Amino acid sequence: MKYLIVSADDLGLAESINRGILKGYAEGIVTSLNVIPSGKAFFDAMSSLKLLKPKEISAHLALTGTSPVTEAGKVPTLIAQDGDFHKNYPGFLPRFLFGKVNNDEIYLELRNQLERLKATGITITSLSSHEHIHMLAGILEIFIRLAKEYKIPSIRYLHNDRFLYPYNVKKVFKKIILEYFDGKTKRALDKAPIRYTDNFLGFLDSGNIREELLIKMLKDLPDGTTELVAHPGFISAEVLDRCVFHRHCETDLAALTSRRVRKVIDDSHIKLISFSDLANLPKN
Repeated sequence: MKYLIVSADDLGLAESINRGILKGYAEGIVTSLNVIPSGKAFFDAMSSLKLLKPKEISAHLALTGTSPVTEAGKVPTLIAQDGDFHKNYPGFLPRFLFGKVNNDEIYLELRNQLERLKATGITITSLSSHEHIHMLAGILEIFIRLAKEYKIPSIRYLHNDRFLYPYNVKKVFKKIILEYFDGKTKRALDKAPIRYTDNFLGFLDSGNIREELLIKMLKDLPDGTTELVAHPGFISAEVLDRCVFHRHCETDLAALTSRRVRKVIDDSHIKLISFSDLANLPKN
């Protein structure tokens, strides 16, 4: 049997992204709303969720590209000169690798992000991270600790992503990164134990999930459980100015709401599920 979780990342990052994600959830195949508590449009997202009333959400925690929810003086090693987190992963990674980031501050900030999300009253069923920072061993340990403390059963595990046309150097580099982290991540999650899907899709093609590409992914979907990650939204001045990664968000949204895509899912007997469903399924 083929089970598919379709995750829409970055709910709360920008208002136009919020609108696109909620459209993908209401009218498309999105089954997991990944909320970023440190996003500038977090409270806009929460207002929308009150109307939508989802039974569950996923926590998309961040240490880059957004603003800390913790008082700046308590997490000084996490913030840049402008008072926000470093703009992106390349800005954060060297500081983390050279020991310039305090792990206690990471735990405090991520815990406060979870507290902000917990206050909504919606059940949190999975953890993931902005720019996949939890792939770093030291941060993964903190994620596992928080998952246990907050009784969150699942953590995103990026593995078994497949090369699909078009091929390029960037994809090869990403594949090398996945293989580097693969074994250590699996061992840490299994030891916890933390649940994860059998397969993962969307990292190699992140930010550009076109309809034809998505159809190919679905037709080649392996047996077992798979998480597919996309970044739907609507383009706005804010997105183009602050969220450059989302410049193809409308392409993702069009794919996720496509009738052709829905037909492939039906014809291929793929069952769309959420992370709460994952906990009740056998592992491959």
